[in-house]
Amino acid sequence: MLALARTIDAARAVEVEARLSAALSVDALALGTLLSCAYPALFASIEASPDLVRELCREGFSAPREPEPLLTSLALRAGDPSEGDAFMERLRRAARFERLRIAARELLPAALGGADVDVTAREITALAEATIELSLREAVSAARQRTGLPMRNAAEPGRFVVLGMGKLGGGELNAGSDVDLIYFYDADEGEAVASDGSTSTPHEVWTRVARRLTANLEQIGADGALWRVDLRLRPEGST
Repeated sequence: MLALARTIDAARAVEVEARLSAALSVDALALGTLLSCAYPALFASIEASPDLVRELCREGFSAPREPEPLLTSLALRAGDPSEGDAFMERLRRAARFERLRIAARELLPAALGGADVDVTAREITALAEATIELSLREAVSAARQRTGLPMRNAAEPGRFVVLGMGKLGGGELNAGSDVDLIYFYDADEGEAVASDGSTSTPHEVWTRVARRLTANLEQIGADGALWRVDLRLRPEGST
């Protein structure tokens, strides 16, 4: 990996090795240097959180991630959606780890567990789908606590659905992509009742959920943002 890093950018490889050497073991240093030379934008996060590279070396990165196991893994790492900001910080950190893993696989040859660009696109798309799902869970949890959720009947709450368009819908996301989203909810009938007895219409509740979901995805934390969101594929999508 060091040889590959030096092939990509010899001068940068020397600089990165020097700056990371005190924080990383030999194998992790090689991986961190390779990632930083191939994707210079990753260096700041690697230098700030070298433990992510150590974890990547420890867990390995050659095995592919399937969508359902990935969602389960991210949910376990993020914890309880009712914890709000803390949940989102953990989710952003878990997503940063997965981005490093995907980047490492793309750089290496197949014989060393590497993946081609089509696999990379599928895995980035799976990561987007999982992080959107978990960010939505947090937004719905916040609405449940604040206003209650609209009820379709006596026992079943209403539903809010996110439709992925563009590269997300086609399974073709790349590392620099934004996500094109359309939001739907099921019905305008009924109302939400908060713990203090106040009521809200489905439109009011789901509008709050939509705004919080978008903020969850775009907010920049210690591990960066999850995704840039484009809602302009529907009328008045940016409002």
